[in-house]
Amino acid sequence: MTDGRSAIAGNYPQEFPLKITCLLSEGAITVSDRAYGRDNTYDKSYTFAAELRENDVVALANDAGNTYAATGGLPVVEKAVDGETLVIGRIVSAPHWLRVAPATSGVADTWAKQLAAGYYRIALVELWAGITKVEKATVMCNGANACVPGVGATLKFNITGAYDDHVLSFDSVSSGGVGVIPFHYVGAGSDGDEYTILCGITGPLIAATGA
Repeated sequence: MTDGRSAIAGNYPQEFPLKITCLLSEGAITVSDRAYGRDNTYDKSYTFAAELRENDVVALANDAGNTYAATGGLPVVEKAVDGETLVIGRIVSAPHWLRVAPATSGVADTWAKQLAAGYYRIALVELWAGITKVEKATVMCNGANACVPGVGATLKFNITGAYDDHVLSFDSVSSGGVGVIPFHYVGAGSDGDEYTILCGITGPLIAATGA
């Protein structure tokens, strides 16, 4: 059994409207060598293939690389695409670089590269979607069903795991989960593997015996 649970706290202020810092997935980043300012100085400039700004509505990004550990326990959001049901809120602060901006375009032309190196911006997002609470939780894999951001149907409240460990715990299932929106990805893994996610609670959960 793999224990992939994270020690990252996952505790965030809970007051309405709910707000949480999110990573912004904004497509390939293009770095230009010179951009002159008003004072005639110049520095590198950056453009984004899918730029996000304050007041933009955003959707959960469901990339398989968006695990709790890889994102530091924070959700990842992006521009919505046609037909998806992952629209989750609105950006309510000015986006800014979390660590450092990339030096060249080639090191930040995919989300996988940006996530690995920290070449992304973050912003505060006001949560919608009926979310009343944001919680850190454990997901127990079943070897068949992945936990995908925005898809709560594959998660049921894990009675055994929750009361043994005294934490919010979910069991991976094929269908029937309600009341939860996962923010992070967990692969199908092997039966009994455990990983950490952040999730939004939207209503009563359905329980399963679990393990």
